[in-house]
Amino acid sequence: MATFTFEERRVIFRFLHLRGMKPIEIHQQLSETCNDGVMDVKNVRSWVQQFKEGRTSCENKPKEPRPRTSQSEDMITRVEQMVMEDHRLTVKQIAANAGISIGSADIILHDDLKMRKVSVRWVPRMLTNENKASCVAMCQAILSRDKGMNSAFFSSVVTMDESWMLMFNPETKRQLAQWKHTDSPPPKKFRVTASAEKIMVAMFWNSEGIILTHCVPKNTTVTGETYEDELRTKFLPALREKRPKEAAAVLFHHDNAAPHWAARVHQCFQH
Repeated sequence: MATFTFEERRVIFRFLHLRGMKPIEIHQQLSETCNDGVMDVKNVRSWVQQFKEGRTSCENKPKEPRPRTSQSEDMITRVEQMVMEDHRLTVKQIAANAGISIGSADIILHDDLKMRKVSVRWVPRMLTNENKASCVAMCQAILSRDKGMNSAFFSSVVTMDESWMLMFNPETKRQLAQWKHTDSPPPKKFRVTASAEKIMVAMFWNSEGIILTHCVPKNTTVTGETYEDELRTKFLPALREKRPKEAAAVLFHHDNAAPHWAARVHQCFQH
């Protein structure tokens, strides 16, 4: 038995149709001549009907490419407009609002619009142009003063800060990393959580380094009275011991917490 390609079979369909044979007869003739895998009668009728309607080609019609509506210029513009209106939209939200798949939205964002999502950068203050100009003027005045004092101004400035510290803070996974041979077992360590108990630590320093690190006694509230006592009994002796040259003329700089601006603290510095 002979074997024909699909295109050759359609040529036979057309030839036998032009000879006046019916689809069932064409199918019977082809079944007797060809091997297994002959088209069924339904497909033979479909091709005969197309030849009756005027089709002359026996080749498959070229398939038209599916229009890429999800990545059209209009869709790219629409996605860009959505992102410009709300920079915090997720890819899933963009895809749902635009009516496209998440994959298409991701391709438009990264390949077409060349966008990537990044975390915001934390800054201490959102300064206006006037605030920035004022900071520049102040910095220039400080630099001029330091130059006039032969670089002694910065060393005379002492600052401090207070912070809560955990009594025990476990090491991170990176800190616990160890070198080992490929054939040695991996190191193990029990999981440890940070302690719930904490203590307040006050630190004083200047340009040359730390002057005093003081742990505030437990259950002690930092007030103007306790802060003044800390300055008189802890800070000033440490300053005279570690910075004897600067002790006579110190410019003390601290934040505007209420205990730091108490009247008794001001009197302590004046004396």
